[in-house]
Amino acid sequence: MNASESHHPTAGPVQPEPDQDKAAREAEAGSFFRYMAEYVGFTPADAALIRQTQPILAKYLPEIVGDFYTHLLRYPLTRRLFLLPDGTLNEAYLTLRMRHLSNFWLRTAEGVYDDAYAGYVDYVGRAHTSRGADPTIYVPERYVIGQVGMIQHAISRAVSNELRDQDDELEFRAVEAWDKLMMVLLEMLARAYGHEREPEADGAPVPVDADWVHALADQAITLEHGAAEHGAAPAQPPRRVAVATAGEIPDGQRKIVAVDGLSIGVFHHQGEWVALRNSCVHQGGPVATGALAGEVLTCPWHGYQYDLRSGRCLTDPHAELDRYAVTVAGDTVFVDVPRGGPVAAIQAQDAPAALQSNEFRAADLAAGQMLPLTVDGRSILVYNVGGTFYATDETCTHAQGPLSIGHLDGKVITCLLHGSCFDVTTGAVVCAPATQPLKTYPVTLDGDIGRVTIA
Repeated sequence: MNASESHHPTAGPVQPEPDQDKAAREAEAGSFFRYMAEYVGFTPADAALIRQTQPILAKYLPEIVGDFYTHLLRYPLTRRLFLLPDGTLNEAYLTLRMRHLSNFWLRTAEGVYDDAYAGYVDYVGRAHTSRGADPTIYVPERYVIGQVGMIQHAISRAVSNELRDQDDELEFRAVEAWDKLMMVLLEMLARAYGHEREPEADGAPVPVDADWVHALADQAITLEHGAAEHGAAPAQPPRRVAVATAGEIPDGQRKIVAVDGLSIGVFHHQGEWVALRNSCVHQGGPVATGALAGEVLTCPWHGYQYDLRSGRCLTDPHAELDRYAVTVAGDTVFVDVPRGGPVAAIQAQDAPAALQSNEFRAADLAAGQMLPLTVDGRSILVYNVGGTFYATDETCTHAQGPLSIGHLDGKVITCLLHGSCFDVTTGAVVCAPATQPLKTYPVTLDGDIGRVTIA
């Protein structure tokens, strides 16, 4: 779920739970789920009704997710959870949260409430607190309660819309089943919390482009569950891109490539080729750079683990990394990458003349701001320091943390992963744990167009 989750990486990777601990936690969570289900009168018949209404939820899910995040983005208290350091919306992170949310509710609608499902809900609850995988995360309990209430209302409305003219009795029983399940889920999620510790001030609502948010939600759910499940138009056929020679990636090795803004890990593993998006489903960590033991790939940020061949998360098999088809023709390795979706189409409307990959508009980068670029497959970060532009590699030299979500103070950029600091004008290390400087690149201005030169 994690719909309102803060996105501050932890101070170091967290080891996954041992299997015996995970099994014990699931059994304990299952026992609590059954206790609460009995308390509120949630029965196997109710579970069957929820399973029966799963197609309704799938149909309305893009609208529900779009409405939910439009609401979150209107209010400063929740909007701040989705902002980049320069104050703009973090579209990639917002998409990730949308995918998590849709996955949670589609799994819930399957109507299978065994120990594994209860353990999953318990895991989601703890993920919103410092008791989860990332101890720096804390999402106030009221946001989680509010989310469940909003989704409850939206699902009830969807069920009524679909069943009211068909079977009034079925409509009533299905809505009641969902209401009882929501009571159980609230208890499951709330028990992860102790006393709230984050005082907050409110603020005036912020205007939100609801069409943009809905398009992003539709794209996110299409990525996660496929277009056919919620009636979206079929996606455009992928584009085949040459990314390496076979000799560059011998068996047992990998290569991280950048294609159309996507970071992709291409693995040559036991005679087979696998391409996965280099973005952990938890917080977008560089998963493809993590340790590979047998078939298990571990994200270096928070220890999330995946089956390499399928991309499925071992903690939650319903979540998975985006995969791309790999073809080897002669000595060339090709990867099939998706073409632009609805959000890209919206952003293309009334767009100014296209820039080259190494170019940016100086007017778009105010003093104190930074802008990521992908130049010749390399991730670059451009900075405006007091009106002068500088460029460095975008990844921290310590553990490849993304500096684009870091904090720029004057000429010093701080990586949020482990706190390494660099002088962006020279690339020099300012504070540990990094020991290697950032590579820097010349930036020139031609009128309002800035250009980064890659030697």
